[in-house]
Parts: sequence; C-alpha cells; structure tokens
Amino acid sequence: MEKPTRWIIDDFLPEDELEVMENGLYHSDFPWKTLYGVVNRYDGEKRMVHSLYKEPRRSDYFDKFEPIYRELNLMYVLTAKINLDFKQDKTYEFHTDSSIFNEFNPVLFTGIFNFTDCNGGTKFEKDGKFIKSKRNRMVIFSSCLRHAGVCPTDEFFRHGLNINWVGEKPVRGEKI
Repeated sequence: MEKPTRWIIDDFLPEDELEVMENGLYHSDFPWKTLYGVVNRYDGEKRMVHSLYKEPRRSDYFDKFEPIYRELNLMYVLTAKINLDFKQDKTYEFHTDSSIFNEFNPVLFTGIFNFTDCNGGTKFEKDGKFIKSKRNRMVIFSSCLRHAGVCPTDEFFRHGLNINWVGEKPVRGEKI
C-alpha cells in the first residue's frame, strides 16, 4: 500500500508566465477578503485570502493562475485560494484542508505554490519538517498530511496559492 508522500519542485513555472501572474496578484486592484478564522472558524486568527474556486463559486481570477493548474497532474480541482500572510512570529494550527482529507487516499493532493522568498513556509506535524517559502516553489503532498502555515518574520508579506485536487502523483520533483 502506498504511503502519504511529499514532493518539492523548484522553478515550477517558466519565468515569463510567473511574472504575468505576479503582475496581477501584486496589483492594487487585486480583491482580498479578510478571513476571520484561518484554520477553524472563529479561531482568533486572521489573514487575507482570495478564493479562486470552491464549489459552486469560481472567481473571475481563477483562469489567471492556469499555468499552475496545467503543471499539476490534476483531474479535478476541489479548492483553490490565494493566501496573504503578514509579517508576524506565528505558526498556525496543524490541519488538513478538509475533513475528507483525514484519511490517506492516493489520488487526493494538496499543493502550496509560493510567490514569495521569505523565512515563512509550510511545516508538517508528523516529522516537524519545515519547507521554506521560495518564489516559484511548489510543495505537493498527500492531502491527509497535517500541515501548518508559518508566517514570515523577515518580509512584510507571504503570498501563496493553496490548491487541493484529485489526480495522479507528480511527474517531476524531489521526493522529501
């Protein structure tokens, strides 16, 4: 039986495609919403988010991030959102992104695409592994793996796309 796994892929997208996405994401008109409750509703935490896709809603900005979806070996997007974390010494609670992800399923994956170079990142509960946020880095893992976002303390913002999907294992990347 397969076991939950993680992969890291640096230089995930061609630079020209990444720059087009960044120009839209960093524009002053990009619509952000304040999320009250980062892991659980009313957990007292806050971050800015833009929900790209969550059935039945699809953002007008969903297609702007198509290069990311194209590079993933996905069949169906379950959820996709952009997170914006601010500079603070904080690690959010460990969690999975949905209750359906609490058990291992070999076709359910979560990906964190980093737009920001900073000392924030993603931490995993089981082994304490920390993966630093690096621009154009994709971290992919079995959706059952409990993880937590870590805010930056060296940069003012950390931008990342969080996506959950049904699909096949990554066809490239370093297994970690």
